[in-house]
Amino acid sequence: MAASVIDGFRELVVDESDPFYFDHPLDHVPGMLLFSGLLELAVRADGPRSRGRRPGRVVAGLGFTRFCELRTATALSCVPVPGPNRAWTVAARQAGAEVCAGSIAFADGAPAAPDGSRGAAPAPSRQAPAELVHRHRPENVLVGEPVRRGRGVVEAAVLHPPAGPEPPSPCRGPVEIVEAGRQFATMLEHEEHGRPMDVTLLWVALRLDIPYRLGRDAPLLLRWPTARFAGRRSRCAMTLADAATGADLGSLTYEAHAVDPEQYARTRAR
Repeated sequence: MAASVIDGFRELVVDESDPFYFDHPLDHVPGMLLFSGLLELAVRADGPRSRGRRPGRVVAGLGFTRFCELRTATALSCVPVPGPNRAWTVAARQAGAEVCAGSIAFADGAPAAPDGSRGAAPAPSRQAPAELVHRHRPENVLVGEPVRRGRGVVEAAVLHPPAGPEPPSPCRGPVEIVEAGRQFATMLEHEEHGRPMDVTLLWVALRLDIPYRLGRDAPLLLRWPTARFAGRRSRCAMTLADAATGADLGSLTYEAHAVDPEQYARTRAR
């Protein structure tokens, strides 16, 4: 996503031929693309402020207030939070109206897992069915089939994207981890909460506290303590963990409205 940064502002580049963000035809800009654009803007702005320190962790909270339309320019902004920190207030706007806003902050690095020898590598996991995670392309499925651990926890492995024409990055970044978490949350809506397969999950909020980079040799899993929150919103709070040691690495929380095709059509007609 190439774009220049001018005084903390830029226009979001929307490429509908992108096989990751536009895995299938959409009538709006996906939330993952908004998160990716705002994160990239904050990373660039953080460079001078960090005095050369690479981000170790990223902590973010974003709210999605309305559809981000494909045919309207989207302006991204990034404003520093006052004080001795590496925090930024970010927003995405179309025609002056806010479609997404929140904060992104960076912290120095910390060990990704406790000291000590790693445990045995977990057994390979089968890829989750693409329709359960609302993907069309199998190469975009980033989680394994869910596994229930006792009566209180459901887990899924974070998978590596298949090899493509370009060599893979040696590290997983936040966008890849957040997308894996989104897929896990979507799968749970169907498998654990009984949502019909034709529902659309419209993002309302995203919160995360995760490592900024994780080596691809570290096996990862997502862990969800079974819980259902009252209310119309769907909410899924999960832990990112080291699959070999069991150590917690971070957290991800997703909130969404689940709408059927008729509700979606009414929402888009407003």
